[in-house]
Amino acid sequence: MEIVVLQAEILEQSVANRFEKRGAFRVSNPVLSVEIDGARFSTENWSLDGLLLNGVPEHVKLDTPVEGIIGPVGSPEMCRFGGRIVRLDESKMTTAIELDEKSADVAALLPLWVLKYGAR
Repeated sequence: MEIVVLQAEILEQSVANRFEKRGAFRVSNPVLSVEIDGARFSTENWSLDGLLLNGVPEHVKLDTPVEGIIGPVGSPEMCRFGGRIVRLDESKMTTAIELDEKSADVAALLPLWVLKYGAR
C-alpha cells in the first residue's frame, strides 16, 4: 500500500512583533475603517499597538511597511497611520498590522474614538 502525503498550503504567516499582543486587551467597538492603497477594510478588533483587519490587502507581504488612513466607520474623523504587516491569515481572511511609534496621532485618537463612537 502506497501512502500519499499531501502538503497543505500555508494559510497563516506571521513574524515576530515588538510585543506579543494576541492575548492583549482588544477593542472591537467602534469599528474602524482602514484605507490602504485605495482599498478599504474594517477592523475585526484593534489596540493602541495594532489593528486586525477583515480582509487581506492585495500586493502586501509579510514584514513590510504599510501606510494608510484610519478612522471610525461613518465618521469624517480620519488620520494617517504607519506600521508593518505582522500576520496574514488567508484562511480567516485577516491581516494584522503593528502600528509604529510614528503613529502618535493614532495612539492619541483611539481612546477618544472609543469614548465618542464606542457606545453606538
